Order: sequence, then C-alpha cells, then structure tokens
Amino acid sequence: MWRYMRAGLFLTITILASTLVCAMAGQYAFSQDASAISEEVKSLGRGKNDFRVVQELAQEPELATKSLIDELHPIQETRILNGENDIEAEHILWCLRALRYVTGGKDFCAKTSYKFGGSEEGKNREYWIYFKNKKCATFFAMWPARGTEYIAPQDAQAAIIQQWKNWFAREGAEFHYQPMENPSPEDWLW
Repeated sequence: MWRYMRAGLFLTITILASTLVCAMAGQYAFSQDASAISEEVKSLGRGKNDFRVVQELAQEPELATKSLIDELHPIQETRILNGENDIEAEHILWCLRALRYVTGGKDFCAKTSYKFGGSEEGKNREYWIYFKNKKCATFFAMWPARGTEYIAPQDAQAAIIQQWKNWFAREGAEFHYQPMENPSPEDWLW
C-alpha cells in the first residue's frame, strides 16, 4: 500500500513541478516580449526607423499599448518647426502616433484653460490643435504644408494622458486590437 501511495505522491509532485516549470517558462517568455517591446517603445523618435518600429509594435498591440501609455508625460514645447530636432518631444509624439496606429485610430482630446495669444503663432497653434475636433484640443497636430507640429497646452496634455490610462485600465484587456491598415497620414501621423 505504501508503495502505491509513494508512487502517487511522486506522480503528483512530478506533475506539479512540470506545471510550475511551464508556467515559469511562459512568464519568462512574456517578460522577454514585454522587455523587447519596452525597448522598442523607448527608441521611438530617437533616430531609428520609427515607421518600422511602429509596424513591429503592431505585432503585439496590447503589450505595446501598455508600454506606450506608460511612456507618456506632458512636454514643455508649444511647437516644433520642420527640421528642428527635439528628441524628447518627438519621442512622446511618436508614442502617441504608435498608440493611434496599434489601436486602429483611437485618439483622445481634452479641454484647456489656456488662453491662446493673438500672435500668429498663437492663432496657428490654436487652429491646428482644434482642427480635428472643434470642442477639445488634440495632444498635437501638424500643419502638413509646413511640417510644423503644434502641441496642446500642458493641462490638455495631462488630461489626454489620463484618458489613455483610464481607457486602458477599463478596456485594454478586452479591447479588440486591430492595427490600422494602409492609413492616410492624417489618420495617425498628424
């Protein structure tokens, strides 16, 4: 009898050990994927081929979305002229572009208490960040003919980032990720 109990105990321990090894291997693979995605996200806007990176992120859209949202923070810039090289601001803008792309065009906007000045720059900034939605500001928008990127005031930026975080916490795990297919530049780049 003891022999059968020992055999049963040995079999149970073997099954539990193999289950644990498989679970750890899966967690390790998940960790490697998350780590690789995090490194790709950190490279956005910093001199790599950003279009290729976004395409790679679209292969694991849920992991990419979490990593992209974690990377977001408000930036100081109000505009970036064509040819200027503001690496940190471009990094955040590329994270937002990637979020739009991997979520099939999802985007958020927010109200601002900022009062735009009457200067030409202030008027252009207000016009472009309200271009897509007249009632709330997008995080950034581009004047395509000039390649100038206008960035929303910081209160709107912070609110938009919070909307991304809230959305992901509520819907991120169940969301049907469908990365964009052959999108127009204005659908995700501007």
